[in-house]
Amino acid sequence: MHKQDLISKIRREAEAWEQFLGEVGEERMQAPGATGDWSFKDVVAHLSTWHERSLALLEAAARDQTPSAFWFGGWDDGDDEIVDKTNDWIYKKNRNRSLADVLDESRQQFHRMEKAIKDLPDSKLFDANQYAWMEGLPLARLVSFGHFHEEHEPTLRRWLNRVHTT
Repeated sequence: MHKQDLISKIRREAEAWEQFLGEVGEERMQAPGATGDWSFKDVVAHLSTWHERSLALLEAAARDQTPSAFWFGGWDDGDDEIVDKTNDWIYKKNRNRSLADVLDESRQQFHRMEKAIKDLPDSKLFDANQYAWMEGLPLARLVSFGHFHEEHEPTLRRWLNRVHTT
């Protein structure tokens, strides 16, 4: 994989995201029930907060800095209870934001990610030993959209099919 592959991946995801937003339609984005009690807007804010974490790491690397802690200490260690606590914190932090603000943030993150990738040389993107704080993973692994596609998209598509048929 090369830098241009990552940039192409980001651009494809940005296009697919816009298409998905169009399928949902702004008129449905604030109604509860897209994922449990969460609205589609809540899910977008959730995804954006997790993307913000990846962006903080990428942008710190692009500035040749060590990233500061993004979550409260110990919150991102994968424990289900901690993940639930983090997700609840994300929800509370974002629930009163406007739909326009949440959507704008989600769109801008694609541009920020692309810029960060462009600002980093291949050697820093693909060397798994480049940054100790990446714990043996290359920065390129941060260009991932699996959280959406694997954890949220199937549920959102089922919801979307339900609201389209009712």
